[in-house]
Amino acid sequence: MVMTEIKLTGRGVCIGGFTAGGAKDGKYGVAIIKNNSVCRCAALFTRNSLKAAPVLVSRENVKNGIQAIVANSGNANACTPNGLADAKKMCRIAAGALSVDEKNIAVASTGIIGRLLDMGKVEALIGEVSGGLSAGKSPDAARAIMTTDTVKKEISVEYKGIEVGAIAKGVGMVCPGMATVLCFVTTNANLSDAELYESLKSAADSSLNMLIVDGDMSTNDCLFLLSEGTKKCSALDFRHALDYVLVEITKMLARDGEGATKLIEADVIGGETPEIARTCARAIVTSPLVKTAIYGENPNWGRIAAAVGSVADVDFENLEIRLKSENGEATTLKKGQGGDLKQAEAVLRGKEILIIVNMNSGNGKARAFGCDLTPGYVKINAEYN
Repeated sequence: MVMTEIKLTGRGVCIGGFTAGGAKDGKYGVAIIKNNSVCRCAALFTRNSLKAAPVLVSRENVKNGIQAIVANSGNANACTPNGLADAKKMCRIAAGALSVDEKNIAVASTGIIGRLLDMGKVEALIGEVSGGLSAGKSPDAARAIMTTDTVKKEISVEYKGIEVGAIAKGVGMVCPGMATVLCFVTTNANLSDAELYESLKSAADSSLNMLIVDGDMSTNDCLFLLSEGTKKCSALDFRHALDYVLVEITKMLARDGEGATKLIEADVIGGETPEIARTCARAIVTSPLVKTAIYGENPNWGRIAAAVGSVADVDFENLEIRLKSENGEATTLKKGQGGDLKQAEAVLRGKEILIIVNMNSGNGKARAFGCDLTPGYVKINAEYN
């Protein structure tokens, strides 16, 4: 990817004719994204078999095209007796407030599972937000969907006239399978439904679906791509911009993982196949022992080797492991011999750690994203309610 060709524009999801807004009331928040017309929509949802009610409703509505997204934080609206009715009611309330057909509204929720949604609070917030949508309120929408997030996640770019913007949340209960993550993407790209979906799936497979904070898969994960279709372009050029946006969003989510102090990226090269490389990269960023070693700045490369060996056939004599950060680079294993651990310790004192594993058995390669595992993560999730 030629990074200099992509320009950051600072508009978030409010590219083209999109407007947005958001507000919080205690733990609850509501975000709305709207366009003046019904947009083509591609979407990916959690593969958890216990799908939350908003996922079930939105999965049907995206077939009609989407003009607005309404999302709440503070409650997942999952695994409750009133879930479907409440999700549909959110669509109706938003439809009335926005003068949009309810079948053209996508709904999303995030928060605690198994508790009834406070519809009174949600309805009041929808009313508050819908009356003040604007092209400058993408940051408000990004903040409104935060739960245990500590910073908003937002980006927008322009490439050859193609605009792509996104907001996201989700720093816990994050595991590939539409890695709780909500991600809303807007664009002006004029592409077919099939091209939008294939572009989204491809981009997600190398970004959000390679993100692991804790290995737990949410009931609510969803990724929406809305296109107003005002810019003719090639699918290849659009993918260039979309790939960049989703990788950057994925890094933002990983950096802000619950309790995290370090971003971890795991590059596996030389895999027998791309899928083997993907499996190994995910195993590295999933491993509690690897994650705690990174937190403790402990260059215990044996944990990385063990993680790879747990999911793939590995020739130890061919295995190479290197560590990189803003503090430099260190080889910790090559040709069956350990490397300079003092240098590795210095590398691990950095904040963004890249683990490079060369299996030397083929051309397969993949990158996974994660974070360290800290006492902060335990505290957050021991007390979350």
